[in-house]
Amino acid sequence: MQSTSYVSLSQQSSLSRAMDVLANDMANISTPAFKIEMPIAKEYPVKLSSGQSVSYVEDVGVWRDTRQGDLTYTSNPLDTAIQGNGYYSLQTPGGTRYTRNGRFQIGAGSQLVTAQGYPVLSDRGAPITIPVNPGQLVISADGTIITAKGASIGKLAVSKFAQREQLVSQEDGLYVTDAQPTPDTDSQVKQGMIENSNAEPIVLLTKLMAVQRAYSDAQSMADGEDTRIRNAIDKLSAS
Repeated sequence: MQSTSYVSLSQQSSLSRAMDVLANDMANISTPAFKIEMPIAKEYPVKLSSGQSVSYVEDVGVWRDTRQGDLTYTSNPLDTAIQGNGYYSLQTPGGTRYTRNGRFQIGAGSQLVTAQGYPVLSDRGAPITIPVNPGQLVISADGTIITAKGASIGKLAVSKFAQREQLVSQEDGLYVTDAQPTPDTDSQVKQGMIENSNAEPIVLLTKLMAVQRAYSDAQSMADGEDTRIRNAIDKLSAS
């Protein structure tokens, strides 16, 4: 008699995870270079001792949509966007991290850093230091940073991965992986631009509402089964 309750519980657990994932997508609509994630669930059939089969819902995980977001012109010379599949490399206390958010600034020690203060790494694996009074900086398509006098400061490390699915997302738009990247010579760095989130608000809102309705339906089924069991117990007790 409890199979229905367990099936409903498995569905609610999966839907709850789905709501969390979609809510996080909604919260990052305005986050530069954010990539939305979609929950993945599948049917998990089980054969009972009675010979009957029931299907539970298994929460498999999430799938990241790696499509590039639209590029927006900002006119800030330290804003950069990657046209292509590449990632910037950052130096963090936890080790090297990767990001597509190119909203950079000059931080402590005149280093090029992210909004969180993480140094941006060059193609040689070292932080990039901006000299005093560099004038109007120019960042070329291959990531080379040049001063107003034509001196090369360094080159942004733009890397690619054979399987981008191996990148594990973290907070602040960072990614971590044990996979070894390779230099990305196909992508281009766009100075004075920022990549937008690839989230589509209307699509996400529609999906979130559908998941919420499905969760309510599962709860109603669980409540109905609970009522049925209680009524059956009451009848057996009265007989």
